[in-house]
Parts: sequence; structure tokens; C-alpha cells
Amino acid sequence: MLEVRTFGNVLKAYREKANLTLAELSSKTEISTATISKIETDSLTRPNMRNVIELAKELKIPLYQAVTPYLDKIKRIETLEFLLEVSLEQENTILIQKVALRLLECPKNNTFLSLDYLYQLAGNTKKVELRMAIYDIISHYCREHGIPVYLARSLFQKYMIRRENFKELDQAYIEGKELLHYMSYLHREERILAYYKLGVHAWCRKLYEECIQLCKQGIDQDPSQSEKKAAAILTIITSYMELGDYILATVYLDKYDEFDFPQVRKNVQYLRAKLYVKTEEFTKAIPALQECLECQDQNDRLPIANDLLAIYLETDDKDRMQNIFLTESTFLPAAPNTPSKYEQLGLYYRTKGVFYLQQDLVELGVNSLIESLTFYRKIGALEEVNQGLTTLFEFHITNRKNLSPELLQNLVKVYNGSNIRS
Repeated sequence: MLEVRTFGNVLKAYREKANLTLAELSSKTEISTATISKIETDSLTRPNMRNVIELAKELKIPLYQAVTPYLDKIKRIETLEFLLEVSLEQENTILIQKVALRLLECPKNNTFLSLDYLYQLAGNTKKVELRMAIYDIISHYCREHGIPVYLARSLFQKYMIRRENFKELDQAYIEGKELLHYMSYLHREERILAYYKLGVHAWCRKLYEECIQLCKQGIDQDPSQSEKKAAAILTIITSYMELGDYILATVYLDKYDEFDFPQVRKNVQYLRAKLYVKTEEFTKAIPALQECLECQDQNDRLPIANDLLAIYLETDDKDRMQNIFLTESTFLPAAPNTPSKYEQLGLYYRTKGVFYLQQDLVELGVNSLIESLTFYRKIGALEEVNQGLTTLFEFHITNRKNLSPELLQNLVKVYNGSNIRS
């Protein structure tokens, strides 16, 4: 018959392995020999957890192994809160969740006070993984027990964290939409922000109708004339453009023009030029875009360059395309850090790569396409990644060129999510 491994068994085994007597361990931990003996023989069903943790620390016993045998027996809220703090210090995610759940299920607890304690604790925790672990327990418990206020708050916080992982934008959006069922339980500022963030997220996923709906819901509840509200209207404008509704795009562009921020002036100028592009009024679009390129800060110039490239590609103006590629140092963003910037970079390098392959400048073309794949891979845009790979393979097959080992190695790195840029 297998021996049940209680903490007493474990403690004794670790002590003997360390060649320590009870008295020696007592001297090292300042815990009496009688207490240690009672813990080893499991005579204490609820020992002081500070003693348990001190003994575990001295003998290098895993914290999880020391705490979990007693967890269901602990009834004091203060003890559970202490264990949570220790678990956070040790960054033990599984134990954090176990202790947090025990805190919520403890018979002596006030559920709302405990939920508020956990919510505040998560908010003050710096490490993202640990914050998520606590928010996960809150949302799971509240969903199971029908507590919408803290379910809404934890879902909001989880979404704000998850959306920062550009490689999981699709899954984060799907999970984030659960929040829409609980919006009324958020504070107004959080609710407005959630609508705006979900709207931008929908735009990144090319769900333009959903984007418009979400941003409008935020705008309807937002009495301010803030930059966030202006950004939401900007997102609506570009969504209507993508949907081909240039009348409503113009209507919202006029609303956007009412905001008194320096960047709005520049954006309005660019958006009016972009409407010329969308309606194929190229003779008006080209000078308007060129003027915008001069006025915008470098970090905001790339979309304008891409629009010009699209026109020159349409009109087969190879000289102007070449000129843009030669001056890219003036418009490529120095430190891209958003999905839209990565997408624009992916588009730019794909256009550049195809152009140079058509000019039989193979090395430049291949390297540019690999750059494109790198940026698309950062945001999990697998359709664009596959399109880029297809372009590369078709070029090599059509021109009967072998794929070099270096190229294959770079493609593997890109597909696995590594950044080949050094």
C-alpha cells in the first residue's frame, strides 16, 4: 500500500536528507523542536503557516508542496491573504490561483470584500502573468456564482492585457467580446474605453462593420472632446472607406475636423487625399499625398507612402516607385509598436519585394519579401504570410531558381515567429 505523502512525511524526509536533527533545524528556524515534531507527525492539523513556510524555505521544500496539504483546513482570512502574498513573491501561478479560490470559498469570508481584495491585489501586481492568474480566478468564480460586477471588471482587465499580445489578436478579440454582455456593470470611463479598444481591435481584424458599431457605442456615451474620442471617429472614417461608403466617410471626416488637436489637422489633410485615392481621382490624389508626406512626422508617413505606391503601381509608374524605395529612410517608422504599423510595414515590404523581383533584382526582392513576412508574422496575419510565401515559391519555380539554404533558414525563422532582423 502506497504511503500518503503528507507535509509531515515530506518535512521529515527533507530534514533527514539534510542530515539535520530536530534541535539543529529548530536552531536554524527558531521554531521549537516540539512544534517541528508535531508537524512531522501530523499532530497539528492546522499549524501556523508562517512556521510551515519558514521550514519549507530552510529545507528548500517547494512552496506548493508545503501549503496545499493544509489549504482546505484554513479558515482565517488573514492567513489566506498572507499565503497569497507569499505565493506572489515566489511567482507561483498555480498556488496563487488555489489560494485565491480558497479565499473566495472560505466559509468566514465576505465574498464582495474578498473579490475587492483580489481585484486590488491584481491591479497592484507588476508581473502580467500573475495579474492574469488572479483575474482568471475572479472571472471564473463570478461566472459560476452570478456576480456580474466583478465579472465585468475582471473581463475588462483581462482583455486590456490580452490585446497587447499582437500574435493572439483574433483569440483576444473573441474573448473580449464576452465583455459586451456586462458593459453596464463597468464604470462609465471603463465602458467607453472598452468600446473604443474593441472597435480598434475589430478594425485590425478587418471587421469594419463591427468596428463602426463598437466605436459609435462608445461615442454615444462619451460627452468629452478627448483625443480618445477623436481616435474612435478616425477609426470609423477609415472603416467606411474600406467598406466603400465614401459619403459616410466624409460625414464623419467633417465631425473629426471639429476636434482641436494638432494631429487632427494633419490627419484630416491626409484623409481627404485618401478619399481621392479611393475614388481613383489620381491627378488630385498624388499632389495631395505628396504634400501630406512633407507635413507628417516620420512615424506617420508610411501609410502615405503606401498610398502613393498603390497609385504608381496602378498607373505603371516604375520610376516613381523606385524613387520611393530609394528614399525609405525618410518615412519608415523608427520604432513600430502597434498592429497597424506592423501591417503597413508588411504591405510596404511586400510591394517592394514584388517590384524588385519583377526587375530581376532577386536578392533585393527576396530580402524585402522576407521582411514583409516578418512583420505580418508579428501580428499573426497568417493569410498575408502564406501569400508572401506563395509569391516567393512561385517566383523560384517559374524562374527555375533553387532556394538557397540561407533563404530556407530565414523562412523557417519567420514561420516560427522569430525576427530575422538583427
